[in-house]
Amino acid sequence: MEVEGLQSCNCDYGCPCNFDALPTMGNCEGFITFRVRKGTFDNTNIDNVKFALGVWWPKAIHEGGGIAALYVDHDATSEQVKAIEEITSGKHGGAIFAILPMTMKEMHATKRTKIDFHYDEYDSWYNVEGVGKSKSEHILNPVTNDPFEGEVLLPGGIAFKRASVSSVDWEWQDADLNFKHEKKNGHASVATFTNEGCIA
Repeated sequence: MEVEGLQSCNCDYGCPCNFDALPTMGNCEGFITFRVRKGTFDNTNIDNVKFALGVWWPKAIHEGGGIAALYVDHDATSEQVKAIEEITSGKHGGAIFAILPMTMKEMHATKRTKIDFHYDEYDSWYNVEGVGKSKSEHILNPVTNDPFEGEVLLPGGIAFKRASVSSVDWEWQDADLNFKHEKKNGHASVATFTNEGCIA
């Protein structure tokens, strides 16, 4: 499947986790939202389905102990929801969709809600109704206030191969998970996934 992805986390710009380093704040909090440009799972077409993953770990991701929650847009059919649940379950490969579940100790039940999603690289935003939102903008030069543009290139990346780096204000509030961050790391990317991993 080919997806547009918007990632928000609590790390500084660029996110050291992308480079096998420890997270900026010692733990990881993130909200990742996707819109499927085109894709199928088994015989289910999932074109244009939007879904989001809220994720939290007490330390670095690879140290485990995480909590995750899946949200699927209310316009998705029951079959499409099941397809997204299977894709994100870790049972079928798909790089990030296979690796993240291995680090989780708890996965909340799927929630269906309205998801608004606008992909525009540095000026992207999304809103997961009743749960969270993120707004992206250019990082600003601290001296001149000029907008800065930069990218992360990861040939072996599990979530993307190339992504813009932006400044995001984001929040996620669901049950005991309550996070709000300003001017933290954001990525916008277009990636293609198969059972073998992130291939483009």
